[in-house]
Amino acid sequence: MISRKFTGRLKRPGIKSRLLMFAIILAMVTVILSFFWGEFGFIRMWILARKIDKLEKEIVLLSVQKQDLLWEIDKMKNDTDYIRSYAVEKYGYARPDQKIIQFIPSDSVRAAAARGSSDP
Repeated sequence: MISRKFTGRLKRPGIKSRLLMFAIILAMVTVILSFFWGEFGFIRMWILARKIDKLEKEIVLLSVQKQDLLWEIDKMKNDTDYIRSYAVEKYGYARPDQKIIQFIPSDSVRAAAARGSSDP
């Protein structure tokens, strides 16, 4: 059974109100902590919402890239003029009667000249 010493302390004015206040504060702290830092807390939901927005933007970007690639595939299969221009631009191919002029960026010319002058 409960000792008289313990029940005597509970009967004193102020102890019950302190215990009640402690229990209320503990419950409030627990609710607040679970609201902000729990599995379904506010902070976690905010982070997940930002991830969702980022992924939705990435989906739109990938959809546009997919459409571009499908367009290019269609051109490669069906348009001979596009195939010729692609071969010239990408690989430098030309017909025997054509001349290709390549423009080299000035930075790469300077780098090549610097390498050539430093070699013995």
